[in-house]
Amino acid sequence: MKKLGLTGLVAGVCLASPALALEHEVVIEHPAGTIAADYEGAVQIETRQTGTAGVAGRPSTLRCVWSASLSVERTAKVGDALQTRRTMSRDDVASGSTPGWCRQNDKAIDQLVEARRDTFRSAMLELVDQDRTAILAEAESAAANGREG
Repeated sequence: MKKLGLTGLVAGVCLASPALALEHEVVIEHPAGTIAADYEGAVQIETRQTGTAGVAGRPSTLRCVWSASLSVERTAKVGDALQTRRTMSRDDVASGSTPGWCRQNDKAIDQLVEARRDTFRSAMLELVDQDRTAILAEAESAAANGREG
């Protein structure tokens, strides 16, 4: 029995599963042309099993520790001449733990993440806001290359 508990603890089951999907669009007027940026966000949930199953008469210390991170992929088009891609991410946007085995709590964890949809939306909009300077720099670079060529 000790081997089973120790194996579960040492393995520290780490699963990544996609959960929430988010989308956002931005249009920026620029001298090089209209910049249309599409953002697609995806939430990744990682779980780690901790504790051990209790033997008869002793309580179980099993817990599933989870954390959810956000990955955002941006595709931007500057006029008809340039298309760029960029991936941004933010780790540990939400986290928590539930009692028991991770594989038995998948749906409960997905519901906890879904309940925090606004948190993920806010994190995505912060990344979009930070990306504005990168988009403008890419457009300036494309415009400068167009003038040189």
